[in-house]
This record gives sequence, structure tokens and C-alpha cells, in this order.
Amino acid sequence: MKRFPTGSRLITGLMLLLATGTLLAQADAASYVKPGIDLSTYNKVMVKPLNMDNIEVLKPSWEQDNDEVWSFNPENRAAIQEWFLDAMQNELEAKGGYALVSTPAEDVMRIEVELLSITPYVKPGTLASDGKFVISTLGSGDVVVSAEFRDSTTRELLILIEGERVIGGDKYRELSPENHIKNVKGLFAKWGKKVREALDQAHTK
Repeated sequence: MKRFPTGSRLITGLMLLLATGTLLAQADAASYVKPGIDLSTYNKVMVKPLNMDNIEVLKPSWEQDNDEVWSFNPENRAAIQEWFLDAMQNELEAKGGYALVSTPAEDVMRIEVELLSITPYVKPGTLASDGKFVISTLGSGDVVVSAEFRDSTTRELLILIEGERVIGGDKYRELSPENHIKNVKGLFAKWGKKVREALDQAHTK
């Protein structure tokens, strides 16, 4: 981390979590793919709410000797879930023609994403500025996510993507709620685009 003179405030733990959309945008390799999978049979998608029920907050290695307890309590959980669903709806339904539905059917693929743990680079709730300096980081932290793609009727697992990813950038940046909200919406959109492109490719074979 670096400190630069400014009057801005550091993003809180909630906004650190919001950046976890990076994982979804970068998840190019699947942990499991059903042999002989045929995604062309799916014309609709059931997207479950982004699961944040059991997030474990882990300290980075440089804070292991610190006895303070790190916790995460997202107050606007519903807003994060709404951004996720909006991004999926825009990319899959509006741009791709794959209707989002709530009822299982033979041509419906079910998608469920769970946030398992987050390792912020700074303690959630830390103030950025002491009046002279602000903390600036190269990225926000690390996150572990599990994304399951299943047949909606049989619940058979089609694709599993899980593991740790770095929520980072290419240069040090001052963190702010506004920037992270914008970033996470864009990252959710990128992930939705990847799902749409995979379905498009299957339907054009």
C-alpha cells in the first residue's frame, strides 16, 4: 500500500466486496465441465440471487500477527444482488435473447454464484485519510467464489468455476465508493457477456 496526500476517504469493507465481480469477469477456466455437454439445448436462464450468506473474512499475510478481528457486514446486500441480476438480464436477455425465467424447464439453465471468502488488503472500515494522507492500493484484495451452472430440471452439474482470484489493477488508485460501484457493475456485465458468448457459440455450431 501507498499513502498519498489527499482529503479523500478509503472505501469500506462493503465496497471491497463489490469488487469481487473481477473474479467473474476473469474466470476463463472451469474447474469442471460435464463430458459431452451441449449448451445449445438451453434457450432460457434461471439466475439465482448472488449468495453472500457465508462469507468468511480472511486477513492478508501481513496482518496475521494482528489480533484484531476482521468482520464483514454488508448493509446493502440487496443492492449488490440487484446489480448482479441487472447485469445478467442486460447481457443475456436484452443483448442475447436468452430470457431470464424463474420456473425450471427442459430448455432452462440454472446459474448460481456464491461468494465464499474475501481477503481485503486493508481492514474493513479503515479510514483512508488522517487529514494529510490517504491509503492507495494496487487492487482491493483476494476473493474465493463458486459459480455453478446446472440443468434446471434435473439439477445436474454442467459447469463449475471456483477458486481464488486477485481483485486488482495495473496501477495504484485511490479507492472510493463511487469508483467501486461503477467498476463492479462493469465487471458483472463482463461476466454476463462471457456467459452469453458461450451460449451463442453453442447455438451457432
